[in-house]
Amino acid sequence: MRALVLDAEWNPRPQYDLSDDERERQRAMNSGQIWQNPELAVEERDRPEPADDEVLVRVKYAGICGSDISMYETGDDGYMHYSAYTQLPSVTGHEFSGVVVENGDDAALFEEGEPVTAEVTDYCGRCQMCRQGFHGHCENFEQLGFTMDGAFAEYVTVPEKILWSVASLEQTYDNEDDLFRAAATVEPSTICYYGLFGRAEGIWPGDYHVYHGTGPIGLTGMNVSRASGAGKVIAFEPSDPRREIAHEMGFEHVYDPIEVDPVETIADVTDGEGADVHVETSGAVGVTYPVIEDSLAERANVVHISNAGSDPEIALRKYQGSSAQLYGSEGHTGQQVFPRTIRLMASGQLDNLPMITSTYDLENADEAVEQAAKRVDGKVLVQMS
Repeated sequence: MRALVLDAEWNPRPQYDLSDDERERQRAMNSGQIWQNPELAVEERDRPEPADDEVLVRVKYAGICGSDISMYETGDDGYMHYSAYTQLPSVTGHEFSGVVVENGDDAALFEEGEPVTAEVTDYCGRCQMCRQGFHGHCENFEQLGFTMDGAFAEYVTVPEKILWSVASLEQTYDNEDDLFRAAATVEPSTICYYGLFGRAEGIWPGDYHVYHGTGPIGLTGMNVSRASGAGKVIAFEPSDPRREIAHEMGFEHVYDPIEVDPVETIADVTDGEGADVHVETSGAVGVTYPVIEDSLAERANVVHISNAGSDPEIALRKYQGSSAQLYGSEGHTGQQVFPRTIRLMASGQLDNLPMITSTYDLENADEAVEQAAKRVDGKVLVQMS
């Protein structure tokens, strides 16, 4: 089968303190400190065989995530930008849709030909964090497209427990191709869904939501906010093409933070009440957090989604004075986040098709990553078959 494979040189920075596990397994917990000169290439590989608890899926579409880009991009010294966990060489890709081909001997939840998508984190279910219900913080995790082969390939094996049916989308989309394209955007939609409703507390229908950054995660999040009853969805984005995509998706209040004063704009749009919900999806935290702190509504929720390269100065007194809460959110595992997001799509209230702006075939998947790295698209997809 054909697959997009990422490889790099294992060359830990001299000042980086390798753990015993990293050294023994060559599995990086901070990839930006270890992997140098990453390369992407479409290669021929053997079709994988599902283990007893796995399902073999024929991939239809896979979306390019910011993390895929950051594993490919480097600094001047050649070290990849991605700061979390990888084990290379590996097939990348974790936002995908496909159909079930074969079940492992102990897997029986899905039928051959059933349309599916999947979570990213394969959790053990036995560690202390898993036993508390925090599967996304599993102490023995593996991750699809990061530490185990992912979905930029014609076939992928997926642990049955993180696979979900998207057959219910047949009631919303008139043709199979649209169903699979939409299903490939379930995973990014769950990121903000989990942040808003799995991490933050007390978000209500009618709240004013502000998004800082309208990249793929910001756009899917805005769709989730609208579907869940936000009173108004406001966004700030310096990229002209991405603002235009948001407007085409039906969002009225989308502004260039360079051309307008974001604090004044939020006050104008909310009639002086401020934002009940801020969602940081840009990573430009040195610029966004002063805006957030100067536009907090009483008892506001601030949800931090982005993987920022630096830490902002936090004005604690402003949070205290507004009785505001700041929540860190990463991932989406557990709490029925995936099936609930799929239900929103099946109801027709969450439609991400308008944000898909580029599609490449698998042979040109490396070009798709380069296109996504320009940061002008909504969502870039790779079509496998």
